[in-house]
Amino acid sequence: MRTKRRLQAAALTAIAVVLGLFAVQGTYALWNAVASASPGTIQSASFDTTLQAVNTGTTTTMTLADGKTAANLTLSPAGTLGPGTSVYGGVVVTNNTNAGGQFNTAITAGQPSVANLNGGSLASYITVTAKVAASPAACSNASGYAAIGTAGLVSPAVAKAGSTVFCFQVGLISGTPSTVKGQAVTIQTTLTARQLCGVPSGC
Repeated sequence: MRTKRRLQAAALTAIAVVLGLFAVQGTYALWNAVASASPGTIQSASFDTTLQAVNTGTTTTMTLADGKTAANLTLSPAGTLGPGTSVYGGVVVTNNTNAGGQFNTAITAGQPSVANLNGGSLASYITVTAKVAASPAACSNASGYAAIGTAGLVSPAVAKAGSTVFCFQVGLISGTPSTVKGQAVTIQTTLTARQLCGVPSGC
């Protein structure tokens, strides 16, 4: 009889757990260089990076219209989360700069933070792993996910008009107690776009 009660409690946990908000924020790191030029017309360029949520298609730039305030993008995980299972989400990051010549960037995803809402304790049972992928479809493939270290997860160089994909997998550990049913957490990570100056060794 005890075994049956445990199974029922696990089912309740799987149904009632709410993940809440998984958000990504963006910032820029732009390196400056000085070069002499002949007299003529000078035109400014924009360092523009677009974020698109994998499961919903919602799109934003990494900063708001003022160019200083980081934009937020909500990622909606696909799948049903239960003890011992996981769900995934992702973000497509596109280098939309209009600068002349090469303007490669590298994108870094920082360590995710998981916070309880309304005094709950669910966060201690949540795991977040990530990977860089070539396409959004790769996010649903469970292989390749790993914890993000203190240095962050860095993408390969992203050329102008090119994209990279960050996939995130959220898990609920086995043995999660039924006492967390109905609780919610927020999960947030920061993306940083860094200019590489178009050369392999960077600036």
